[in-house]
Amino acid sequence: MNKALTVSLTGLTLVIFLALGPVTAFAFPGYRPELKIVYNTVDGKDLTLNAFLPTNSPGPAPAMVDIHGGWFYGGGAAHEIEGVGGWQFFGRRGIAVFSIEYRLGAQGGFPQNIEDCRNAIRFIRKNAPRFNIDPDRIDVTGGSAGGHLSLMVAMVPEDFPDGGPAPALQGISAKVSGSFSYIPPTDFVRFWNQGPNDVSTNTDGSLAFRPPDDRIPDDARPHLRVLFHGVTPDTEEHMMLYTNMCPIGHVRKDVPPLLICDGEKDPIVPGLHGKALYEKLQAAGADATYWMTINGVHEFPHGDGFDLVLDDFLVHSLKLDASQHP
Repeated sequence: MNKALTVSLTGLTLVIFLALGPVTAFAFPGYRPELKIVYNTVDGKDLTLNAFLPTNSPGPAPAMVDIHGGWFYGGGAAHEIEGVGGWQFFGRRGIAVFSIEYRLGAQGGFPQNIEDCRNAIRFIRKNAPRFNIDPDRIDVTGGSAGGHLSLMVAMVPEDFPDGGPAPALQGISAKVSGSFSYIPPTDFVRFWNQGPNDVSTNTDGSLAFRPPDDRIPDDARPHLRVLFHGVTPDTEEHMMLYTNMCPIGHVRKDVPPLLICDGEKDPIVPGLHGKALYEKLQAAGADATYWMTINGVHEFPHGDGFDLVLDDFLVHSLKLDASQHP
C-alpha cells in the first residue's frame, strides 16, 4: 500500500508517494551520510551538498544528484536519504545519492541557479575517487523547480553561458548521463502567459507589482519577475532569454536519456509542460520517456507500471546490470 509524505515549501505543497511499501531507513543499512560538503563559494556564501554513499559497493557506484524544488525560492538539500524523491529506487540499486543546494530567489535566479547546479556536478565528478563513484555514470533528478533544473543540467551544451565553472572546477565537465524530472515547468514564456496579472496602478498613475500570493492559482508572474531580475517576456529579445533558460529552448537529438513526468491535474504547473517538451524531443529523435500520473497533482509520480518505468530508466541511463533485480 502506498504511503504519502507531504512536504510544504514556499508557494508549493509537494506530495511524495512512497510506492514500494513499508520501506524504512533500516532497509538500506549500507549507506553512510556526509553532510554539508562545500562545493563552491559565491560572494562569501558557501554552497553545500549532502552525500549518501553506499558502504558495500563492489566498485565505483553510479550516482544520482537530487535538486530540490520550492519555486526557486525555498527548500533546501535533503539531510536524510529519505528526503530525496525516489530514494527507495536508488537505494535498491546501490546508487550513491547527492542532494545539493543552490542560490535562491533574488540571490539566485537565472542563470545563477543553473550555474550552481552544474558546478555541483563538476565538484562531484572531480571528487569521484573520494566518494567511490563512477564519474561517467552520474544522473540528475528533481521535482518542480528541481525538475526544471535537472532538465537544464542534462540538456544545455557544455559552453552554456551561465557564468562557467568555478575557478577550482575549470576543465571539469558538467555532463550527466541522464535526467529523471517530475512536475517541471519547461517553458517560461508559456508559464508567464498562463499566470494571472500581477500589476496594479497607484493613485499617481505609477505601476506597482504585487508579491507572490499562495492563494492565487498558477501565480507565476511575481516569481518570474524576481528570478529574471526584473526582465519580463515583453520583447522578442526578452522572450529569447526566457526560452534559453528553459528546457524547451534546448531540444535536440543528442541529449542524454530523459524521463519526464507530469501530474494530469497539477495546479502548480498546469497544462502538462512535460508532455509538450517530450513531444518536441520525440520529433527531434531524442532518447526521451514520458509518464503522466493519472489524476496526479503536484506530486512524485506514481501509478500502475511507474515502478518499472523508473527502474528501466535507471538501468538504461546509468548502465546498470539489468539481470540483477532488486
